[in-house]
Amino acid sequence: MQKVFEQSQWIWLKESQINQYADFVCEFSAEEAENLALRISADTDYAVFINGVYIYSGQYPDYPHYKVYDTFQIGKYCKRGKNRLAILCRYAGEDSSTYLTAAAGLLFEVLCGNKVIAASGEEILSRQDRCYRSGRIENISPQLGHTFAYDACQEDGWIQRDCEGFEKSAVVLKKCDLVPRPVSRLQHIEGEAKVCAQGEYIDGTQSPVPAERITQAFLKPLPIGENRALPSKEGLTLQSSRDGVYFVADMGEETAGFAVLDLEVPQDAQVYVGFGEHLHDLRVRAKIGLRNFAFAYRAKQGRHSFCGIMRRLGCRYLQIHVAAPSATLYDCRILRTVYPVTPIPFAIQDGLRRKIYENGVRTLVNCMHEHYEDCPWREQALYAMDSRNQMLFGAYVFQDNEDYARANLRLMMHGMREDGLLALCFPAGIAITIPSFSLYFVFAVSEYFERTGDAAFVREAYPALQKIMQTFLHKKDETGLIPIFTEKEYWNFYEWRPGLDGGNTFRDDILPLRYDSCLNLLYVIALQKMQPIYRLLGEGEAENAVEAEEIRRAIAAHFYDAERGIFVTSLQDGVREGGCVLAQALAVAAYCLPEKAEALCEKIKSGEGLVPATLANKPWVYDVLLQTSQNNLPFVLRDIETVYGQMSVCGDTTLYETEKGADDFDLAGSLCHGWSAVACYIFRKYQDVLGRY
Repeated sequence: MQKVFEQSQWIWLKESQINQYADFVCEFSAEEAENLALRISADTDYAVFINGVYIYSGQYPDYPHYKVYDTFQIGKYCKRGKNRLAILCRYAGEDSSTYLTAAAGLLFEVLCGNKVIAASGEEILSRQDRCYRSGRIENISPQLGHTFAYDACQEDGWIQRDCEGFEKSAVVLKKCDLVPRPVSRLQHIEGEAKVCAQGEYIDGTQSPVPAERITQAFLKPLPIGENRALPSKEGLTLQSSRDGVYFVADMGEETAGFAVLDLEVPQDAQVYVGFGEHLHDLRVRAKIGLRNFAFAYRAKQGRHSFCGIMRRLGCRYLQIHVAAPSATLYDCRILRTVYPVTPIPFAIQDGLRRKIYENGVRTLVNCMHEHYEDCPWREQALYAMDSRNQMLFGAYVFQDNEDYARANLRLMMHGMREDGLLALCFPAGIAITIPSFSLYFVFAVSEYFERTGDAAFVREAYPALQKIMQTFLHKKDETGLIPIFTEKEYWNFYEWRPGLDGGNTFRDDILPLRYDSCLNLLYVIALQKMQPIYRLLGEGEAENAVEAEEIRRAIAAHFYDAERGIFVTSLQDGVREGGCVLAQALAVAAYCLPEKAEALCEKIKSGEGLVPATLANKPWVYDVLLQTSQNNLPFVLRDIETVYGQMSVCGDTTLYETEKGADDFDLAGSLCHGWSAVACYIFRKYQDVLGRY
């Protein structure tokens, strides 16, 4: 294997802090321009410029012990003789659902062929960036971490030329394995937008928090002329006798990428930009509890453009408030960042089903970047449950899905905890985890193996699989069941329904002993999914089958209520409680009382007395119905058309997190959630029988 970074050292500023932006410059001489390459890795993120030209930004999310580097061919940006490499870095420095804290650092080398002609070390000049605000700043959300603030008045052209404030860098001690990026880099795609609202505003608060300023401002709409497409050569000019002017730009569909601004102001002016998925409040819903979907930008006098390359936003709308007596807006949109996938052509005659399918594909694309994301707007986090759905759906939707799926599974494996369960997200610094989600990792690996036959990866993943299965096996008690995880670091979540949502996410108390049918049924399904893996390895298959049969019997004895003809939700102090659609679907999938499968499917369809399944768990419901009898297909299609059709005929372009849409989770519901694209999977998997309906 080729050795990398042998002459490079990890470097940073002499002092690091939370949410820090740093500039690094390196001049190198090249005898030729064609055969040049750059390798780079950073904690937390980087943006590369060569001779003043932007190349790329976007460090692959990784772990302190497992660092990923990128390799760029840079010959077309260089010339013979002296060249200037400029690197803008951001260091998060604080745990979130998308980052696990490690030491700040930048590592790079420039090569001409196999010869290193420049490398990171203490001679590299650096400084704290003057435009991006470093230090503590409000979070976009607890999952995403910090928003940003940028002051264009402080720009000095450091990317192109020598500037003040630079000094030698400090060498940082970082011990880690270095691996090449396992997936393709994101593609940048120009999009269009249109101004859908504009006017004057009066500030409703003097808060320094941009999201609060946007949310509490009094808006006076003004008419929009015919010239409202962005970018605009002429620009859209507004004047105000109030505190300033505002514009709302519509991207036309849910998208993810970098905010682009181009505006002209008569004086230096404070600008606040909010981003959101809807305009239900007649504005972008920027401030939601502790969440702040906005950033600050200080514009300098005259015309100036900006691209927020250090933070990807997920949204459909941008709302911009300019604190000036007038402003001309030339551009306000999202430069899309898209993972390069190729959808498999699929024709659907029915108009509503076609719209649902298209929205599902768009949802999946928006939830794929360096790794799978639950949603591009609020979290951008990799969860084992969500991504298992996305892998399953993507296998039917995209031509080139499996390499990407494998990289996600490998990233999850690095999140193994000491208790034998996986972390809640990857990479992330979160104390709690959801035990059932570790079982979804088992499902995802097994299903990947079923699709690809990739025995080498299964062998690589086996230690993690075995740890997870042993953790559950060792937790089984004298009842033959697995009780819930009662300690405070465990969240016993299955779906967003009463009795299934695990209660408080964060708590200090120890829960009383309880048994959940869903946890035990998911464990049985995991045992089933492990069978082909044990068969591949030539060990454990018989013992695994015995274990599965034993716990099936215990589940039937303790959870099946013969009088109601259902599996109850939980068992506590000998009392059976509740009933939910999810438990019935899992019972069928786990072959618990297989003679009851048809009756359980009828219970699922009637829903009487059962807590309904959420969008996240529709795959279980639809699959067991269709695998039990194809006569259930009309019910499945009606349910898809009813549930997902409502999302698809109202102007939205993606599929929601829950059926409540934006109003769920105290007004923070996502309108684009990867786990909801189940119709794509059902339409493709059962297309042979779909034509009859």
